Amino acid sequence: MATLGGLIKDFRIQKRISQLEVATKMGWSDTTRLSKIEQGRTSKPTRSVIDRILDALGISESEKNELLLFGGYIPDPTEIKKGINDVSEKIDSWPYPSYLIDFTWRLLYSNVPGTKTFYAPSNQILKKGNANLLEFPFLPDFPLEIYKGEDEDNVAPFTVAQIGQFKIEEHIRSEESWYRKLIGRLMKNETFRQTWAKVTPNTYKKKLVDYEYKIVKGSWTGKKQTLRFHILTSKLISDPRFQLVMYLPVDKETEGFYANKSYLKAQ
Repeated sequence: MATLGGLIKDFRIQKRISQLEVATKMGWSDTTRLSKIEQGRTSKPTRSVIDRILDALGISESEKNELLLFGGYIPDPTEIKKGINDVSEKIDSWPYPSYLIDFTWRLLYSNVPGTKTFYAPSNQILKKGNANLLEFPFLPDFPLEIYKGEDEDNVAPFTVAQIGQFKIEEHIRSEESWYRKLIGRLMKNETFRQTWAKVTPNTYKKKLVDYEYKIVKGSWTGKKQTLRFHILTSKLISDPRFQLVMYLPVDKETEGFYANKSYLKAQ
């Protein structure tokens, strides 16, 4: 099984750089510390240490971000700003819900259709990185009834689907500090706590990673409406720690909801 230290070693060997060269650039007296990192015989290096090692190796920005994703290093505020800048024009021009998340499911930026449809916070709040998609169905008085899954006939309630998908995607990160903080905070919610205990990765079965079918029921304009979407997700080439999410209407009713800008009436 690949490890972060092993990948660092692979890059170092590919670039024909010795451990001593890296250690010298790091200001370390010998190669002991680097050797332990490469062999996985030490705790997870801090982000600053990893940045310095990768800079010493002279790898490209895209290679660096791949390693940061593999190592589970969440984007910092500067990187969030860059990620938003890379796709904000595409998100804002999309006529249906679209938003940017990172691999921890933090919701970082949304267009107006997305914000209004799902009653999300403003982008000024989202940019701070405190909103997470896992918590949305467990918010007090959440005004929407949502189901998602593979297709119309294979969907699960939002609470079950979110936890099931999260466990599928994030099981290898359960020891990360961000994971523990998020789950620890949500465990204070009784509904979340009960649902988390009973949902396993097998409860919510998906065949595709980057596609979902979603049904959203709400009363945005004062009358009950049902919206149906195909949802496509794509990692950013520049930094795969970020994912662009784009919604496509399944039927004429959903398409008309956005063509008529009915979502603007949502409070």
